[in-house]
Amino acid sequence: MVLRKTDLNPVTKKFVEEFISASDRNKHLYDQIADYVAGDTDECPAIAEDPRFYSYTVRSEFDKLKKRGEELAFYRAAVLIYKASNRFYDKKNVMDECFLDQIELQGMKDIDDADIRATDQKAMEAMRKTIEHFGHALFAEFLLKAAEDYRVSISRDYSSTFDRAEFLLFISYAYTISPSLLEEAKEKLMPSYYYLVTGDTREYIKELHAIAKEVVTMQFSSNNFLTNESLYPSYVKEKKAALREKYYPGEQVKEGSLLNQKHLKRYTELVISLLYFRIHVKGGINAFLKKEEEIDRELHDTLQILFDMFPLDILSEDKRLADLVHMDEPYDLLLGLREHLLSPPTNWEQVKQLALEDVTKSKRALELASIPMVKGFLHKTLAAEGVDLSEFQPSLEGIIQDALRRAKGSTKLANYLDEKVVLEDVLEHVHLEDLQLVRQQMILLSFLPVDHPFIARLIPFMCQYKDKSNRRVGHMCFAHAFQDRLTAFIDHYRKDESVDIQTLFYQILSIKETHYYYTDVNEEVYRSLVVANPEMSLAQFDKLDTELRVFVTQTLLAAKETLSEELRNQAILLGLADSSKKVSGLAGAAFLQAKDKELYLHVYQTEKKAKVKEMALDAIRSLDNNKEIFQELLTNEKSSKFKTLLQTFIDAEEQGPDASLTHLGNLTDKRKLTRIKWMPLERMPVLRDQDGNELGQEVMEYMLTASIDFPTAPNQLVLDLKPSLQAASVADFSAEVLRTWLDNGAVAKEKWVMPLCVAFGDRRIVDTIGQWIKEWTDHSRGALAADGVRALSFSNDLTALRLIDQIKRTIKNRQVKSAAEEALSMAAANQNISAMELEDRLVTTLGFDASGKQVFDYGDRTFTVKVSNELELEVTNDSTGKAVKNLPAPSAKDDQEKAEQARLTFAQLKKDLKNMVKVQSLRLEESLSKSRYWSKAAWKRLFVENVLMQKFAIGLIWGVYEDGKLVDTFRYMDDGTFNTVDEDEYELADEQLIGLIHPLELDEETLNGWRTQLEDYEITQPFEQMNREAFLPTEEEIKANELLRLPVESYSPTAFAKMMEKFGWVKGTPLDAGYYYEFYKLYDGMVAELKISGASISYWEGMEDVKLESLAFYPNKDAEYKHFYFKPVDRLKLTDIPTRIFSETVYDVMRAAGK
Repeated sequence: MVLRKTDLNPVTKKFVEEFISASDRNKHLYDQIADYVAGDTDECPAIAEDPRFYSYTVRSEFDKLKKRGEELAFYRAAVLIYKASNRFYDKKNVMDECFLDQIELQGMKDIDDADIRATDQKAMEAMRKTIEHFGHALFAEFLLKAAEDYRVSISRDYSSTFDRAEFLLFISYAYTISPSLLEEAKEKLMPSYYYLVTGDTREYIKELHAIAKEVVTMQFSSNNFLTNESLYPSYVKEKKAALREKYYPGEQVKEGSLLNQKHLKRYTELVISLLYFRIHVKGGINAFLKKEEEIDRELHDTLQILFDMFPLDILSEDKRLADLVHMDEPYDLLLGLREHLLSPPTNWEQVKQLALEDVTKSKRALELASIPMVKGFLHKTLAAEGVDLSEFQPSLEGIIQDALRRAKGSTKLANYLDEKVVLEDVLEHVHLEDLQLVRQQMILLSFLPVDHPFIARLIPFMCQYKDKSNRRVGHMCFAHAFQDRLTAFIDHYRKDESVDIQTLFYQILSIKETHYYYTDVNEEVYRSLVVANPEMSLAQFDKLDTELRVFVTQTLLAAKETLSEELRNQAILLGLADSSKKVSGLAGAAFLQAKDKELYLHVYQTEKKAKVKEMALDAIRSLDNNKEIFQELLTNEKSSKFKTLLQTFIDAEEQGPDASLTHLGNLTDKRKLTRIKWMPLERMPVLRDQDGNELGQEVMEYMLTASIDFPTAPNQLVLDLKPSLQAASVADFSAEVLRTWLDNGAVAKEKWVMPLCVAFGDRRIVDTIGQWIKEWTDHSRGALAADGVRALSFSNDLTALRLIDQIKRTIKNRQVKSAAEEALSMAAANQNISAMELEDRLVTTLGFDASGKQVFDYGDRTFTVKVSNELELEVTNDSTGKAVKNLPAPSAKDDQEKAEQARLTFAQLKKDLKNMVKVQSLRLEESLSKSRYWSKAAWKRLFVENVLMQKFAIGLIWGVYEDGKLVDTFRYMDDGTFNTVDEDEYELADEQLIGLIHPLELDEETLNGWRTQLEDYEITQPFEQMNREAFLPTEEEIKANELLRLPVESYSPTAFAKMMEKFGWVKGTPLDAGYYYEFYKLYDGMVAELKISGASISYWEGMEDVKLESLAFYPNKDAEYKHFYFKPVDRLKLTDIPTRIFSETVYDVMRAAGK
């Protein structure tokens, strides 16, 4: 038996045990390892490399050593992990923890030199300690391996320019600490890096000259570079010849040596990494541009030469380089247009603004542009602005022809549009398969008017074209490009004999579900297309896929105001006969709501399916003269089954409405009884009619089986029974049905139970489903939780809507949150108000009267409870007039039952108030962030008439707004009056809009005035308002259109995410291995995106902390996160972001980061 060291501190002991467990080859060294880590010996054990050892297995315990300040143990543990690791990746992870993650390259920023030096010193101190504990030899080994890994990453294009510059900063630290460290890695380092760090100016400059000469004098492939691809060929050729003559006159172009894109990329990244490093060393761009040292002058000259030769390639690396070079052509505009137009999806409004910022510049860009997409867009945009392009060649048609002829598969299409070949010949030879290229071709064609000859010939082609791969690229791109004019196309070419309009309509509609995200078509476009062409939609109905049939059915049945009764009935009949349960369910619901005698009779008399015939009879029951209709049908009915059913209906009508309950057994679909076998009906609470008479089990069977096909909403026919049933009995029955379903595992297939029970149940159902929604969300049953939320919306109890509102604000699961938003929107629409107005109306008073009091009765004595301005409960013993902290325990004289009930109610009140304060604080803070305004009437209804919301109003400063601008400020007082900052009385006008003010809107005097008033009145604000930290974009941030002062520390992936979600942000879509890399916050018409280093959607022990990478704003016209993908080129200008939104967005991030 091996005795193990036991006198280690718990953290060290845990690390040693985890290390031994993870490294099989070193487990025999337990005591030596323990002594070494604990500091009992300075001799490091002979650790063997272990191929089966993975550093992440001990990461958690290793991190604890660092966080608890166990410096000696931490560094010695790092040595052990490093030596045991067999992979460089694991070795580097150790060094990241020791010092690498403290190396912070500032890049293209102007930052205080003292801050840069402090950061450098901190990183170098960490490196010194690492060298001290690892020893010179072991650290030199790491530096050599790092240099080798760096060379490999360059050859494989794994390393970014910024990574290269950070590596350069790393080796410069190493050289500063110990010059000999670099000598051992010299052969593996880039020569220019080595010469720069070691101060060999002569050799360093020679390296720069060599790079410049290679780039200028080598031959190059004309299609491999952004510059060559984007600029007119003759311009590029002349420009490069002139540059060779300028920089290297008489130098011959090197024959046989070819500069390709990969070579150029390495040269540019090398030069730019040197530039980043020198900007860091000099303390910012402005200091570097003084070019006080020869090495900086030569580096700047080299950058200019590379830029002159390949301007777009250089700018694509970093657009901020435009500030460091001389640029006499609109290269930045051409690059921006290229990125907007060739990298979908395209934000057309934004790219239009870009093109029209400087018309003269855009006109020159049109002359230089070579890419048809860029050229065509500029031509169309400038012409629309009235710019004279009469002398410009080619025309827009010529640009389109050029785009088509650049691809072999579409050359014949160009000839066809030019009327040089016939349609039959084109259909055999055209292949529209390249998604990116076809997308551009179709967008260029969309720049032409609907009646243009090219379009007139394109339409018949699209009707008959079929691709060989079945990817339907051509039709996808056509629908995407022309989506704003699809309905206009159908109208314009409806009577054109050369166009098969039915086929065209089918081609467009049938690809709705097959778009790639960058050929996506707005759903509303398809909805408008179907509503505008109901006859064609129904004519093509049977050819469509299931999801499209669902879409067409939903769309047509929702178009009640425009769809004729005849077409509505046709849609219902097609739906009822459909093989899809979803389609037939939609049609069935519309059928029952139609109240159309002729439709019902038609279905009953022509339908062969017994189920549908029975549905028709159920529908007839809802008509006023149903008895006469049943008698007429009975006369002609031949089926004994339906004769019996019709007679049952007639008898029920003759015996009165309540008698119909006894005949429900005849209406029950017996085939569905097997679906409810899990429900012990014999043990269920009995159902009673309004007179208290016990009803038979057949009523239960009917209610349950008739609900099975209605998983998202109660069956109207079942709801029609409600007036005939005793409320208490049906509520008890519903509660037991729900409990039984839950006890059986809440099987999703039987989720129809929820809307049924909510519709017939009481508060118990609401509370139970509310509890289970959280449970399901926490245990990966988000879809069922979302269904539960939707089911709650069928309750008539306002408590259900309040619960939905609470779920929306407290549950972070996107599926559940969306369901809550959807449910509230539906409820708001039913009341013809906005969702925010509905949320205002849901705010409860928690039982307090108009004076803000509640009395709790103990029988012999009473206690009055009110809410303080700080939103805390204050209790007064009415017998003594003294304040008490809580309701006391009952005394012998009290009514024990009343007192106990009062204590239970009070305990619930405390919980409800705490929850209400939390929810309303979040709501009001969101209102401040997003500039929400109330009318005077709405504001008074919420903040004056509701005694609890008065307390919020008293603690906040309000503003009067006109056209979004602050015109006045006021505070609501305890006595119901309004005060100005000077403590004068204020009167609110009737038509004014009221909102919460932001400190940014106030001048310093007014801001300090309000702060003083709040202090004088001893008011504690429910959240920070007057002392709220404010942020404005800096000049550098305005240039970059992103925040450049994100905190540099690392953060717990769970704690940071929790805070961000609290402030209304949502996580990005999880990608590989469940990792997400963004947070989003939605504003009206825009979205803020915070990029992070990556975190798992599910926490696991040892998960790496996250770093914040970038924060920018993007347009979001659909008001939803559809793809969670935004291109940097689509960033909104910070100058266009309202100052309040910018400030609040940054404030969220800073608070989440603990700043």
